[in-house]
Parts: sequence; C-alpha cells; structure tokens
Amino acid sequence: MGVKSIAKAIVSSSAVCCVAPLGLIELFARAMLRRDVFFESQGELLSLVPGKIGRYLRNAYYWMTLERCPLDCCFLLGCAFTHSNAKVGHRVYIGAFSQVGSASIGDSTLLGDHVQILSGSKQHAFSDPGRTIQESEQEFAYIAIGANCWIGTNSVVMANLGRDCVIGAGSVVTKAVPDNSLAVGNPARVIREVYPSQNASSPSLPAPNRHSGTIADR
Repeated sequence: MGVKSIAKAIVSSSAVCCVAPLGLIELFARAMLRRDVFFESQGELLSLVPGKIGRYLRNAYYWMTLERCPLDCCFLLGCAFTHSNAKVGHRVYIGAFSQVGSASIGDSTLLGDHVQILSGSKQHAFSDPGRTIQESEQEFAYIAIGANCWIGTNSVVMANLGRDCVIGAGSVVTKAVPDNSLAVGNPARVIREVYPSQNASSPSLPAPNRHSGTIADR
C-alpha cells in the first residue's frame, strides 16, 4: 500500500469517527422505531459541509447508514440520499446538489450536478378528488442503475438504467434504458449504443477529465 493510500485510509477513518455520533443515534433510533428517523435531516446537514472534508464526512456517514456504501465514493456539496435503503457501489461519484431516493447505483457510475434519482414515477396519486395530492397514498419504486453509467447534469431518472449507459444532460428518464445505450431528451429515448456492438465487452469508459481525479484525490 502506497503512502497516498495510507493517508486516505487514515482520513477516512477519522471521518468515520467524526460522524459516528450522528450515525449511531440514527441506527439506534431506527432499530427502535423500524424506520428512518434522523437520517434525512442528518444527511442534509452534512451536505452543507464544503470541500474535501465534506466529501469524506458524507461518505463516512452514508457508509454507516445506507444499506451499502463503500468508503471509496465521492459525494459533492449539497448531495444527499432520501432513503436509507439505497445501495452504492465502489467509486461512485455524485455531483453537487444531486439527490438519490430508493435506488441502487452500480460501480464506477457518475452522476452530474443537480441530478434527481426519484423513487419511481408514481410517488403521488391524484385519482381521488376528495383528497389533496399531499393526503394521497405514496407509492415508492426501487430504481436500479447499472455499473459504469454517466448521468448528465440536470437529468431526472425515474426508471431503471442498464450498465454502460450515458444519459444526456437535462434528460428525463421515464422508461427503462437497456445496457450500453445513449439516451437523451424529455422523455429520454435511446439514440445509439455507447460502445459499438463488436466492442460491447470493452473496458469501462474512463471518467471525463473534470471528474477523473476527484475520487482518487479527495
């Protein structure tokens, strides 16, 4: 293990110690009440911490409180999870002011800034005229996003994405997108493959230059 890796491990461990009081309070309350209690508010608080310190603290907190979240992820300023049942893979990057609901995110997937991963497309019902939309029952779906995907800035995702997908900036994904697809628009539609068919098993796409150092150099 190199000096840089050792230093990062020390900083990650220190971040875990710093957020442990928050995480342990949430885990204890969750065990008693069988639901998220302080999870969302604590995540929102930590989302406001700037710089590399904030990235380490957010990663450490979600390592403690999400269903799965390794310590090699990068969560920028303002980003937060709304449900603790989310699962995050290795080397996941989530851009500034993005939010993730009930979802799983595969290894090496990148989310741009202001991306919304919703818990499905039917969270609010409006079929009963005798009830306001706020009073109607909510229906949450679990969204699966594959490995090695890139979701562009200001996109909204409310359906599953396969692996090796690219979603153009500002797109709204309302239907499942298959593996190896580039989808754009509102609603998003597939316009071509990301990798040519004969190279579909090629190595993962490298991260764009703007993000390529953010996880390794946190």
